[in-house]
Amino acid sequence: MSTLESTISHDVRVASTWRLAATWIGAAVIAVPLGVLVHELGHFLAYSAFGFQGVALHYSSATHSVERTFWQLVFSGKVGAAAALLPLWKVGVSTAAGIVFTYLVTIACCIFAARKSPHPLVIALGVFAPVRFLSGLPTITAILSGKRAGTGTDEAHLAALTGIPLLLLSFTGLLVLVLAWIWLVRRIPKDHRWVSYGSLLSGLALGIFLYFFLLGPRLLP
Repeated sequence: MSTLESTISHDVRVASTWRLAATWIGAAVIAVPLGVLVHELGHFLAYSAFGFQGVALHYSSATHSVERTFWQLVFSGKVGAAAALLPLWKVGVSTAAGIVFTYLVTIACCIFAARKSPHPLVIALGVFAPVRFLSGLPTITAILSGKRAGTGTDEAHLAALTGIPLLLLSFTGLLVLVLAWIWLVRRIPKDHRWVSYGSLLSGLALGIFLYFFLLGPRLLP
């Protein structure tokens, strides 16, 4: 191979690597708001379907007019007063809807990732969507150490309304996260795998910064 041919071949490989990296980074950046909003849409659609007042979709939450008061009453033991505001079963279904939407999008990504050469967005979304289940780590740690678990998660809300053990809900979410991560990472094509890994992580970090600190609060305050 001549020097010119070698140089051209090297330039093509470099350009191909940069295109691959840019594709993974772009996909990961897009996956962040998608993963967050799919979860919040579950809550939002259920609130709207049940006719809750003052329903609003924000960049990292979905709310209704008596949400804060309702949960304050529930966690202070005044369940009857909370039920006077909203039917408990409707709030329970609405709370579960966000969790279920996250499960569904994660499972869907795993199914699509089983195809040959899955699109980076499928991998990135499947990796990021269940990240919210990491909140189960401090919950599980607190419960196993005999301390009171936090009440700010959807799982804590659902457990309070349904009696489903919070430990079970938290563990299930973490199990889904771990299994999805293992499955999805193994679906990344072997060619330039380390470039894909690095670009995926870099893109997710960039996406989190852009969405949570710059774009999200301005677009959906």
